[in-house]
Amino acid sequence: MPVTDQRGAHAEGNPRIVLRYRVKIMNKDQVKGRAKEATGKVKEVTGRAVGNEKLEAKGKIEKGAGHVQAEYGDVKEDLKKDSH
Repeated sequence: MPVTDQRGAHAEGNPRIVLRYRVKIMNKDQVKGRAKEATGKVKEVTGRAVGNEKLEAKGKIEKGAGHVQAEYGDVKEDLKKDSH
């Protein structure tokens, strides 16, 4: 997929086009929450694959807890943006 500028013009071969990138920096709750979600999903799928209901349930709980933590981080970030 070619890189485009804000107007949608292709940047390849046109040295006058200035590209702008937005980098989203995540706070630690967002990072930890999303990592916990991923770990929980792996446990859930592994538990289902090997027939271990306890591992599958732990994975679902961990995935849910990670989602809550990530959402908390999202809210913190939104409040931080609104205050500036």
